[in-house]
Amino acid sequence: MPGFDYSKWDKIELSDDEEDLHPNIDKDSWVRLKHRQRVEKEEDDANTREKLEKRLRELRKEYEGFPEAARTHMKAQKCEKEIKEIEAQLEKMDRERKWNADNMCKTAESRTEVNSTAAKPTPAPEPRLKGEAVADGYCEFVERHEELLEQYIAFGEEELEKVFEFMKVHGGTLLQGEHAESYLLMDCLEKEMNGMHREMKKSARQAQLLTQLREFSRASGRPARDGVVPVFERLIDHEGTQESFDEAVDTFIRKIEKRAPEKKKEMDKEMEEQEDGSQIGPGGLDPMEVFRSLPGDMQAAFEAKDIQRLMAAVEALPPEEAKYHLKRCEDSGLWVPTPEAGPPPYRA
Repeated sequence: MPGFDYSKWDKIELSDDEEDLHPNIDKDSWVRLKHRQRVEKEEDDANTREKLEKRLRELRKEYEGFPEAARTHMKAQKCEKEIKEIEAQLEKMDRERKWNADNMCKTAESRTEVNSTAAKPTPAPEPRLKGEAVADGYCEFVERHEELLEQYIAFGEEELEKVFEFMKVHGGTLLQGEHAESYLLMDCLEKEMNGMHREMKKSARQAQLLTQLREFSRASGRPARDGVVPVFERLIDHEGTQESFDEAVDTFIRKIEKRAPEKKKEMDKEMEEQEDGSQIGPGGLDPMEVFRSLPGDMQAAFEAKDIQRLMAAVEALPPEEAKYHLKRCEDSGLWVPTPEAGPPPYRA
């Protein structure tokens, strides 16, 4: 592409996190350590660059303050010499910089701007959400964009080039928060539970594309939408990246295949409990079994939720029988004693 310098891709470090891994060292711990070292070096370089650029701005301002005739004087020449030295140092840092997933999207911000008056705030990646925050706004998002989400899923068997073009237009919407990823995850589970394995695999690939963009965003410190071009170009043009992505998709599919039957069992059990009320009470008794064993007056009082009627039905029973039934009601959760209701008869 005319006007674009591709030489920076020559210094990309794909991953050397595992090359020097000792067999007795935990792989995940080693990867985190190597990543931390890389991040710390990036931070040190960024601090050095910031100081140099700050000094460069001060020197340029000072140099511009000299009248034209005074720029041949020693002080002005010394100032000009230091400017050139700093510019050369910054140029060297740019030339020797190693690129990886942690810094690939920061090129524009690392360039020295001539006559820049104020630095614009750098957009940041969306934070990783936890707990209830993940679901906050999900229903509204799906309501507004369900048709777009289904269009995106339909690209699951298309070439990546077509998905790339689609994401150039709609990536900003799909990558707002993590709602699209949640939608695709549930879509995968639902399809696998319903025996739609091929359709599930289409959704799985699309889900992983969003996940890769989100992870690239967090690693690079940029909004997820900024990763659409570099991530897709890398996937399309680099065979090794494509193979790694395919492995990630296969791993995700295996997790869905494992989770789907478990989820189906959980849902079936939950439905059964809702239908037959087979939830166990605090004392280990089934409330429906206890309810069916009660005298008719007590059953009617429970159905009417009438405490006075219930107590009247209990008082009409022999003391031992009343004690038996109320104890079972309490153990099953049908009866929860409260100070307002007074002591149960079997404790009187």
